[in-house]
Amino acid sequence: MATIRKQSIYSSIYIYAGFAIGAFNVLFLFPKFFTPEEFGLTRILMDIALILSMICTAGTIPVALKFFPFYKHYLPKEKNELLTLVLLIGTLMCVLLYLTFPLIEPIALRKFADRSPILSHHLRLVIPLTISLVALSMLEVFAWIIGKTILANFLKEFMFRIVVLLVILAWIFGIIKEYAVFIEIYAYLYFIPVVILSWVMVRSQVFKLVFKKSTVTRKLSGAMVKFGGAYFLGNILNVVAKTNDTIIIASQSTGGLADAAIFTIATYLITVMDVPQRSMVSAALPQIAQAWKDKDIAKLDRLYKKTALNLLVIAAGILGLVILNIPAFIQVLGPAYAGMTMLMFILGISKLIDLGTGMNGHILQLSKHWKIDLFTNMFFVVISIILNYWLTRTYGILGTAIGSLIAIILFNFIRFYYIKKIYGLQPFSWRNGVTLLVAGTLTFVLYSIAFHDFIWVNLAIKSILFILAFSFIVIRFNVSPDITELYNMARSRVMRRGS
Repeated sequence: MATIRKQSIYSSIYIYAGFAIGAFNVLFLFPKFFTPEEFGLTRILMDIALILSMICTAGTIPVALKFFPFYKHYLPKEKNELLTLVLLIGTLMCVLLYLTFPLIEPIALRKFADRSPILSHHLRLVIPLTISLVALSMLEVFAWIIGKTILANFLKEFMFRIVVLLVILAWIFGIIKEYAVFIEIYAYLYFIPVVILSWVMVRSQVFKLVFKKSTVTRKLSGAMVKFGGAYFLGNILNVVAKTNDTIIIASQSTGGLADAAIFTIATYLITVMDVPQRSMVSAALPQIAQAWKDKDIAKLDRLYKKTALNLLVIAAGILGLVILNIPAFIQVLGPAYAGMTMLMFILGISKLIDLGTGMNGHILQLSKHWKIDLFTNMFFVVISIILNYWLTRTYGILGTAIGSLIAIILFNFIRFYYIKKIYGLQPFSWRNGVTLLVAGTLTFVLYSIAFHDFIWVNLAIKSILFILAFSFIVIRFNVSPDITELYNMARSRVMRRGS
């Protein structure tokens, strides 16, 4: 866990810094200087591109993660053609998308034309956005494999948002005068981290472009095709499950892209809870793959329990702060966003459940029972689309959040059940229950009390009290040994410098 912890900490710094910049973009600049439809267009293009990029990666990313330990063990780097295989498949799929897009475009335009007409004029921009996301995803997974998770997270999470900020400022100050030009530039921004990461990977000389089929590929090709083919479907389903909400809102909600913009802002505020997982996954996945190769169930048990607990502690603390500061968000965004309170609460509970059940999906994905992960993804997509479609038409964006909550509860319960039944692994202890009880009680009590008439002073007092009380209890009662250890290390360094 020491390596995972170190990489997670540095990655989290960049991701949180990037999130802060992204929050400034999403919560202030976009709502203030763009119409809800213009802002909503950036979100819907990204969601469509995410789905298409998963199609174009064709299941190669989980294949690279699962089988790289075998390539590394049995082949010298001069004969390791895994990177070449992944890049070739991604390139061929992107070419296929480009050639077939004229057939797909009319169908999409008919679906969105009534409620989201602005999308009709810019739908073609999903092509460059998709291609750049495919390239970044493939390079990112090999950066994880060789231990460059910090660099990958810096480029994707921090630098990209800096570039977005610069483009928004160019729009605000009139350097970019037309929205059509702005959205065109926006669609190509991911190519910047792609170019930089490509250069770094070439300079590292860890991987070579090898066009000769190795003995490992000959031996494992059947298993790789079977595994990759299943995850080609599974990953598409996973992304559809995560992005269908905004797409359904844009096509079915009466507000169209305007409602999609409101939902996006609420979702963005909640995704700050995702940061620890995004940094932890990139560091933990290679170790999970290695543990499965070595059949080290004890190591998997430690990873499962520690990641679940640490994610729950951090996520519960973040959710408490977010809920306490909802009045501030509405104050900044304006009365048009007043309905976000209940929306954010429901989305926050959904995210807490998802994070609190740990890395169940990744453990299943890299195991010999990976089909369970595939089938649960399929179930999640079907149930979330049905619930989101029905509840969005009936209750608007609040119905979308409720549908997502129900789907996530069912999804994670099924995964938890199978991991417990097959491997005897489960991530919970008394520490998880104490975390939820403490965070929930502190949030409820502080939310109910008014310390000052001025909203900003009141919220500042509540936030400070919550951070101090929650941190004290977590460390004092050693709720998370990893967090306690980090605190003691930081305290020792401060005391040494002060002496």
